[in-house]
Amino acid sequence: MRILIIVLAILQFLLAGFTSAVGGFADGGEIWERVVLMGIHPLAAIGLLVMAFVPRLKPTGLQIVRALLAINIIADVVLAVLIYTGATKGDWWLPLIFSVIPVIGLVYSFGRRVRG
Repeated sequence: MRILIIVLAILQFLLAGFTSAVGGFADGGEIWERVVLMGIHPLAAIGLLVMAFVPRLKPTGLQIVRALLAINIIADVVLAVLIYTGATKGDWWLPLIFSVIPVIGLVYSFGRRVRG
């Protein structure tokens, strides 16, 4: 399972980095959409990378990674709802795609051993 998480973490990091770079140059979008795209996604991706590559994190480190992943997931769900209800423009399903790997990472984090 750890190999899968490593692959997914790298994929999420590349995806977050690419969309963050592209999102910085794109026209349109509200400031809070850019915060999610250019701030929350990359931070959560870095946290996921740390969790994937550090075999035994300290409890505090694991809690920070869990918090980053949870914030990422919540932000994406809220954005999907706002798009779906017409409060903002876009494809409502797209933010949900961005939250798939963080959801897997969050579930995986609860099965991790911590360093005491």
